[in-house]
Amino acid sequence: RRVDFPFTHLVVIHYHWRPGGVRRVIELTLPAIFQSAQPHLEKITLISGTSACEKIPECSVEYVSEPAFDYFAIQSDDTDTIARHIRSVLTKSIPQEEAQKTLIWFHNPALARNIILNREVMDFAQTSGASLIMHHHDFWCAGRWARWPEMKQCGVDSLEGAASATLANQYRSAHVAINHPDFQTLDGALSRRVFHLPNPVVRDRLSKEKRLKDVRRWLSDQLQSDDPVWVFPTRFLRRKNLLEAVLLTRWLRPNAVFVTSSDDASPDEKSYASVLREASQNGRWKVSFGILDQPGAPSVAELLQVAEVALLTSIQEGFGMGFIEAAAAGTPLIARALPDVMPDLAAMGFHFPYLYEDVFIEPSLIDIPHEIERQRLARVNVEARLPAVLKAQFSPKDLDFTKPVPFSRLSQRGQLHVLNHPAEEAWSLCRALNPLLANIEKSLGRLVPTEWPSRPPQTALRFAREFLKIARSAANQPETDSVNVVKAQAALIKHAFESERFYPLQAES
Repeated sequence: RRVDFPFTHLVVIHYHWRPGGVRRVIELTLPAIFQSAQPHLEKITLISGTSACEKIPECSVEYVSEPAFDYFAIQSDDTDTIARHIRSVLTKSIPQEEAQKTLIWFHNPALARNIILNREVMDFAQTSGASLIMHHHDFWCAGRWARWPEMKQCGVDSLEGAASATLANQYRSAHVAINHPDFQTLDGALSRRVFHLPNPVVRDRLSKEKRLKDVRRWLSDQLQSDDPVWVFPTRFLRRKNLLEAVLLTRWLRPNAVFVTSSDDASPDEKSYASVLREASQNGRWKVSFGILDQPGAPSVAELLQVAEVALLTSIQEGFGMGFIEAAAAGTPLIARALPDVMPDLAAMGFHFPYLYEDVFIEPSLIDIPHEIERQRLARVNVEARLPAVLKAQFSPKDLDFTKPVPFSRLSQRGQLHVLNHPAEEAWSLCRALNPLLANIEKSLGRLVPTEWPSRPPQTALRFAREFLKIARSAANQPETDSVNVVKAQAALIKHAFESERFYPLQAES
């Protein structure tokens, strides 16, 4: 059943076309959107800061690559030149006579990775009459405080300015939140403008055993080992809390090799990546970062299928695609239970049997005097990045080192100090503190994969139908909303300042 679609042109804007959650959402949903919007939708244009490597099947897409659309941190031009390049692409891609029949689908604007792009897209939509959907996967004010100095470089000098530049305050616009907690936070201020639209969940066809034998052989050649493989499908990101995944592998399965899918790191993650690489070499850990970057590499799904265990130790996720990927591959998953992620996955029918809240560390394994100082410096680092008017609101609780401490709450150097202890000795001290993990250890070899829900979760077609309804709502929004976007941002900040959301990993330089 098709839904009326008031647009003939859909323009998708994404910072870059690298593998990841946002790209996956676009690839899965565009064919379904195109199908559902017929016969109204005539043209799709995808604009990103990098070239599209693989074409999206089942729909005709024009790809436009312009480096000015990528992260501000990697730009070499001045702000006026960046703005001029963005403006030129928008006016060429959306002729004035087509603008009022054009919907701009803008991904991750509130992450504020390129505030110049935000402004140009919003200004263009406002003046041309194009409609705008702001699709929020992440938010700058949800602990990503390094974005504030970048915004200041681009001329944002107040929280009101940040709200206007990240949460569209104009007519003919709507907001999409990918998880229920974000939706609730935004809905309190934006009401009729915000919609809850979980990411699509698709179970790809599993590779056949003949192909998997080739994958195992390839993996064995790359690792020079036939030992079990524990995998975290990710690149270097602080919020993925990678050292916790290394710790769990060394504690629970000492002979296993821990691997990640990608060795990539964005500019502000390079120092984090460098420290992890150096520590793995010095400690002679059984790890391989970026196994799928090698020539002839299999897909992420195939790597998961041949792995003994998938790990997901993140401290922050928008949706939790890694949970879905492990379930789809039929791979047992050991993961941290993330409060922003679990409600939507549970609503889709997923039940994950090996979730833990935190990995608790016996205080004698921590260099407490130095860690107290590192914790203090992490707070100072956050305060230095915050807008002046927010500094008084930032007051996370100190860690209590008289009792077991969550590994995720330690600084990067604090985590490394724990890992430098012999794994067997450290685990013997911490086993009783982590009964759920101890039970997993006893069950190794008999771990079961997550069952796929009996009823279809969020399909691409269901996503498309909801998207078309949101598009119609955006086209019918008559008024601007500058007051309420400030309230919405304030609610996000209040949420981010809760003590349990402070992690030194995200605060360190």
